[in-house]
Formats: sequence, C-alpha cells, structure tokens
Amino acid sequence: MTHLPRETATQKIGRFARKPAAEKRAAILSTVMAAVPRDVRQWLLGIRSLPAQFRTARSKSRASYIRSGLGDSAELLYGLVRSMKPEVCVEIGSALGKSASYIGMALKENGRGMLYAIDPHEPTNWNDVDAIDSLKEFSRNVTAAGLGEHVSVLRSYSDAAAKDWNRPIDLIFIDGDHSYEGVKRDWDLFLPHMKPTGVAIFHDTLWELPPYAGEVRSDMGVPRFVDELREGGYQVLTINRDYGVSLVQPVIGGFALRSSSRVAQAAQ
Repeated sequence: MTHLPRETATQKIGRFARKPAAEKRAAILSTVMAAVPRDVRQWLLGIRSLPAQFRTARSKSRASYIRSGLGDSAELLYGLVRSMKPEVCVEIGSALGKSASYIGMALKENGRGMLYAIDPHEPTNWNDVDAIDSLKEFSRNVTAAGLGEHVSVLRSYSDAAAKDWNRPIDLIFIDGDHSYEGVKRDWDLFLPHMKPTGVAIFHDTLWELPPYAGEVRSDMGVPRFVDELREGGYQVLTINRDYGVSLVQPVIGGFALRSSSRVAQAAQ
C-alpha cells in the first residue's frame, strides 16, 4: 500500500491561500464555530438569522394591511407554502395582492418556486368593491415586498391562462369567479394539472351558513360546488373563518398512504 507524504503546514497554508474568498470565510467560520459550545453556537446562529426574520416580519406587517376578505387566513397560505416547498403555485383571482404577497413571501423564504397569479384586473361581476382596476396596486404591493422573482402576473381570465398550461401544480388558490359555473370551470380547467399530493384551496365556502348566510348573494356558487366535491368523495377540510376556507386534495377518496391501496387506486 502506497502512503502519500503528509502535507506540511506550509503547504496547508498555501492551499488555503489559493481558495476563493467565500470558501476562506466559510472555512474560518466553521473552525471557529466548532470550538464554541453548542448552546452558544445555536444562539449565534439565531443572531445571524435576525436580519432575515426582521425582513419577513416587516413584509408580513405591510401585507396584513392589504384590503381583502381573506383576512388572517392569508397566514394559512403562507404556512402551507413554507411546509410544502412547492415549485408551482397558481392563484385565480389576485385583486390587490394579499394572497399573492403571502404565498410569494413563503416562496421567497423557501428560496424556490413560482406563483402564477391569474386575474384580468378589470371590472367583473366578482371584484371587491375597491379592486376594480387592481393591477397597479397589486404590482405595488408585490414589489414593495420584494417578490418579483417569485410572483408572475398573468393578466387574463382563467380559461385563457389554462389553454396552453403544461406545468404540474403543487398548490392552487381559487378565489376568482364565485358563480357556480365559474368556480366549477376553474376547477375543471386546472384539476388535470394538479399533483396527487397537491392542495386546492377555495375561499368563500361558508356563505350559506351562519354567521354569513344573511350576507350571501343569490348567485354565490362556491359553497354549492365545494360541497358537491365533498359529496363526490373528495377530501374537504373547511375552516370557519374569513367566510370559509376549504382545502381539497385533488384525488377522490384522498391520496392513498399504503402501497397496496395505491395499486388498487391506480387500477380504478
């Protein structure tokens, strides 16, 4: 067995000197941190993350003031995206950008992924009162949070956006046309592109139940459609806040968690 000669201290220094500056800093930091007690090391790492935490808190504070019926349920979108680490998110109905801001902030913190925000940004039957021509304010809100790399604006109706769609979708937020025909169309257009473990989130699903029933429009169709999904075997989880937020997995009966069930499911 051939033994290579040991590297001398001079050779080690020379090799270190030839490294790029970034590698030198990383090596020095690693050496120093290895000598620090574990509890102190964790404290120091926490200190290093403070600037990023501050930026996130500041962006969240700004986004929380964006006018939207979604309210604090925007935090649900943020948490799901932080947990799922999705590559492709879609929202139908962007309005002033509250949902887009929360999804975009989570994608930015993940360091990956893109939200495709679909909205014509023109008068429709379902605009919020203060979001008729909303593109300018939407863009301002998304830009203020520094989300340009993670939010792509698709200024169109959902049927036009879906026409040439070819990206597998991890998460979709449906909050556009609230008529029965409109919300069904959005689901039918994008369901074929949903990953089995993906999540669809519908807003405004509890308008037919107290305490919201007295405010319901006669042409509101989201509760009826999402309830039909539930009756048809889709797994639906509904949160009774902010007019109802329902999560649906795009597989009838839910995504099978055992291999034998998966085989049977695939054969159906």
